Amino acid sequence: MRTLTAVVTVALLSASPALAVDLTFWHYWDGTNGQALQKLIDQYQKAHPGVNIKAEFVPGGELQTKLQTAITGHRTPSMAIADLTNMPALVRSGALVPLDPYMAKSKVNLGDYFQGPLVYGKYQGGQYSLPVSASNLALFYNKDLFRQAGLDPNKPPRTWEELEQVAKTIQAKTGKQGFELFTQGGEGTSWQWQVFLWGAGGDVLNKQNTAAAFNSPAGVKALQYWVDLVNKDKVSNVAPWGQFGRGDAAMVMDGSWMTQFFPEQIDFELGSAPFPSPKGMPPATNMGGEQVFIFKGDPATQQAAWDFINWFSSTPVQIQWDRMTGFMPVKKSVANAPSYRNWVKNTRPLLQPFVDSMAFAHPRPPVPEYAQLSDRLAQAIQEAVTGRAKPADALNRAAQDVNRLLK
Repeated sequence: MRTLTAVVTVALLSASPALAVDLTFWHYWDGTNGQALQKLIDQYQKAHPGVNIKAEFVPGGELQTKLQTAITGHRTPSMAIADLTNMPALVRSGALVPLDPYMAKSKVNLGDYFQGPLVYGKYQGGQYSLPVSASNLALFYNKDLFRQAGLDPNKPPRTWEELEQVAKTIQAKTGKQGFELFTQGGEGTSWQWQVFLWGAGGDVLNKQNTAAAFNSPAGVKALQYWVDLVNKDKVSNVAPWGQFGRGDAAMVMDGSWMTQFFPEQIDFELGSAPFPSPKGMPPATNMGGEQVFIFKGDPATQQAAWDFINWFSSTPVQIQWDRMTGFMPVKKSVANAPSYRNWVKNTRPLLQPFVDSMAFAHPRPPVPEYAQLSDRLAQAIQEAVTGRAKPADALNRAAQDVNRLLK
């Protein structure tokens, strides 16, 4: 299973001077995404006789553990993908191939990539992975409720102040919840709140990623905004997730993947827009996605894996990939390509605000301790929103714990 060795036969040698190379590719893309990957692999193999790529699906909840086990047992695949939040541990494992020499030889233009996702593959001056898919967060809103409240359904809120006012108006006129927040804790709460933190001008950690920075005035402002939405304005509530999808809330922050799933689930007219930011502040959003990387093996296998990744990452293939899967572009040349933009306009118009938001998407801290950090931050958010602590106190206590975690 580990990189599969180059297999040379007398018959093949007589037919072609090239070596036959078998590659294994671990991933967790299922359904339409898995089918799209296999279609592209088939396309690549047809154009590159002698290269055999076996794509092996591993459930998303199991892939990171399987990768770590494979690294420990020295039985890694040729290449794999991983959620970007798992990359800090993987790049520190010593099992990944630095991509810099390959990228230099292939003249890869890293400047064409949106810069946020690239940080997850950086370690000690090297680049160990490349983004191959992305997602982010933006605003979804119920146009029917906007109309019932006497609001223009084509004018979603652009600022926090407008979001608050629109939520109040809709709640007063329709009785529906104004804005749904994810308050159940864990990464869902932390991931959403970080958008507010960045929007207010703050950050999660300091620039060196060595200490908490979320307990700043900007952090307090962002958390106080959540507290006010729930406790002062009462346009949001602490309740199980799903009010927006049932038509019981007018607005929600959710991911780009929901441009595909919401239309299948709802019975109202749906709108999407970049997520509002405080008046006078630049917009912000969070990002998700996957990165692809190569495990150390024999030089021929590493080169063959890189050749596939280089092809898979090219702009024409990424346009195919994003159109087949609905993933967000990881490269500016894809986001700006007329063929891609026309496809979004004509086929998936709800996606356009998400595509535009990639330019200001922030990466979550690329540290191995991110999962614990996120849980502790979410606890602080819940303490403040439920009135068990003031925002500043909750964030300061969480910062002390996070600082100990990062030491």
